[in-house]
Amino acid sequence: MKNSKFNNQARRNPAYRDIGGLYDIYLKSERNRLANLNRANAYLKAVIVFPNYYGVAMSNLGFLRAYELINRSGFMSCDRAFMQDDLSKGVISIETRRRLKDYDFIFFSLSYENDFANILSILSAEKIPFLSKDRNGSFPLIMAGGVIAFLNPEPVAPLFDLMFIGEAEAIFPDFFEKIKSQNKPDKYEIINSSAGIKGIYVPAAYDFIFDSKNPYILKEIKNADGFPKRAARRWTDENLSFSSSVITTEFSELSNINMIEIERGCKRGCRFCSAGFIYLPLRESKIDAVNDAVSATCENEKAGFVGFGTMDGKNIGKIMRFSLDSGRNFSLSSVRFDCLDENNLDMIKESGIKTVTLGIETGSERLKKMLNKVLSNENIITSVGDIVRRGITGIKLYFIFGLPYEEIGDLDDTVMLVKGILKEFISASKPNKRIGKLTASFSPFVPKAWTPLQWENFEDLKILKKKASYITDCLRGIPNLVVNINSLNAAFTEAFFARGSRLSTDILIHSFLNKTSIKKAAEDKGYRMDGFIRKIGTGELLPWDIIDQGVTKKYLLEEYKRALNLKTTPQCFEGCKRCGVCA
Repeated sequence: MKNSKFNNQARRNPAYRDIGGLYDIYLKSERNRLANLNRANAYLKAVIVFPNYYGVAMSNLGFLRAYELINRSGFMSCDRAFMQDDLSKGVISIETRRRLKDYDFIFFSLSYENDFANILSILSAEKIPFLSKDRNGSFPLIMAGGVIAFLNPEPVAPLFDLMFIGEAEAIFPDFFEKIKSQNKPDKYEIINSSAGIKGIYVPAAYDFIFDSKNPYILKEIKNADGFPKRAARRWTDENLSFSSSVITTEFSELSNINMIEIERGCKRGCRFCSAGFIYLPLRESKIDAVNDAVSATCENEKAGFVGFGTMDGKNIGKIMRFSLDSGRNFSLSSVRFDCLDENNLDMIKESGIKTVTLGIETGSERLKKMLNKVLSNENIITSVGDIVRRGITGIKLYFIFGLPYEEIGDLDDTVMLVKGILKEFISASKPNKRIGKLTASFSPFVPKAWTPLQWENFEDLKILKKKASYITDCLRGIPNLVVNINSLNAAFTEAFFARGSRLSTDILIHSFLNKTSIKKAAEDKGYRMDGFIRKIGTGELLPWDIIDQGVTKKYLLEEYKRALNLKTTPQCFEGCKRCGVCA
């Protein structure tokens, strides 16, 4: 995914066609809050790589947070590197233009399964062997963190020497101390000594054994002596060390927004959402720290409040009010229908927000119960009207199709909901003397690890295509409505890796080297794709069981059974110990 500003200006400015010239322009646009950091004692060189383009990376708060923490270590200086259009001359960092292979440490930040091929592109450009076992001591220590590292790391785990399982703020201090304790850091000493650090996973120390008759079935995971049976996720306590954008730039996908984390985790328990489970427990940033970050937002920046349920926080009203009173407009990463009281709506209007994003998922009341989303269609329509009457002219609706046990009647319910929302949208727009744009985007359901629906299958592509056509046919040609169907092939690839194993690593590499699709690569290796995207037995050992997430498999199975019985579960509450995280 390339930044649109890059694409537009590249045609006008020859400097954009050269990676060095492009990086010069990017650097000039940046407000870097670490620019004056004293690195005099930094005796080790690190680079953090985001395996996608600059604009995407600079909109990723986790990537920026890790970059900040490494630079604040006191003994490492950290540069940034990204995917490049031209890899023929290798991959260079934006700060020093140093090649990746010339660093002591390479950190990868992993956020999207569909970026896995880019990891191989980057390593290949630097002539670095793909697999950790094939790299000797002359190569840098190559590590990975980010949400994918502790969701299901297995499809790419053999590529890395170490993986960080959980939140960087919690893991990095012990890891950095381990490095500093060695007179001259040695790659293999660091790997071996990291076995005792909670939150660090050494993939080479584990052997995944698959059934000889059915290769899609994982039979056993063996750990080497001195390594734990499972890699435990590590997270910060309730006194969250919040993060905000240490760098802002007009060339990010979010363009000059200072992302400010106001909470981490989610209490809702939506059964399709991996982030809602792997970031538990819910923690809120201290209001004073958030307000300080708001105050530090420059005149040409906007405060962007980030969280999985930004309107859920007990302090959100005070935070929005402080931002407005300080003369800083804000944006919200998402809006919850049931948090839209009159006061919140008025502040959203006052901030000048013109577009609001709403995750609806489905119009089917039956499937809502399965997903553990219980807001009625009537309330949704009413809420949209309340938003539009505040002068907000753009509404983006997000839906999922291809859900388990979905029938045509469920799609009809969703279509009717879209039409009902559009009718209210137009009616509520009339006092504004302008009808804005209602956008309905539909994405295929991808079963994710560590969710109650992880055992379900990814829908057959032929059926998905028919459902996509049905949706577009039902909504085609309606004025003031834009309908987007997100890529089915991209969802297919995402699903393959989201529930993949170390078998997927071999397929990924074969696909890359032979410039062929994942499906063709799997067939070349003697596998059937339906073996990877099938419904999984609830008694099976799962590749991601190597992670101790804190959330118990027992609880996820209970929630899965409740989903199948269309029973909803109340959200987290103070003193709740159901899932195991707070036990």
